[in-house]
Amino acid sequence: MPALIRVYDGLVLALAVAGAAALGLSALLIVVDVMLRNLGLPPIQAASALIEYAMLAATVGGAPWLVRRGGHVAVDSFVAALPPRAYRWVLRGGLTFSFGVSAFLAWRAAVLTLEAVVRNDVDIRSIDVPGWVAYALLAVGLGLCATEFLRLLIVGGGDQKTQDVAGA
Repeated sequence: MPALIRVYDGLVLALAVAGAAALGLSALLIVVDVMLRNLGLPPIQAASALIEYAMLAATVGGAPWLVRRGGHVAVDSFVAALPPRAYRWVLRGGLTFSFGVSAFLAWRAAVLTLEAVVRNDVDIRSIDVPGWVAYALLAVGLGLCATEFLRLLIVGGGDQKTQDVAGA
């Protein structure tokens, strides 16, 4: 089991790094595209489509890592003022709700991915992209977010000290 956990942890980190790289490459592509236009040269036709997909990949790639690091949206000012027992209940409820929403959306994105594959959908822009790509990215990212929320819930979902360390 520890080997599987190490592989999973590596996957979450690798997706975060890939997401950061996608943002960096998007910025570079924007600069190159603008320079080409200003020099009177033909712009990169696929630039906007590639940047849109890169932004989606960066978001879903980095989201599970952010959940793990406590970078997700949390309202700590209200919760921190609660007595310890109420704090645990609110925290566990929030993590359970976040897990449920992420898991449901991951499932729905997976269903849409399969439907797009069966229909052989194509997103026609300056370049043709298989229609399932965006849904597959969402399914993976949201599925990993659900796993991270579940992990927080199991590992330290009611303990204020554990949550303060995790940043949740």
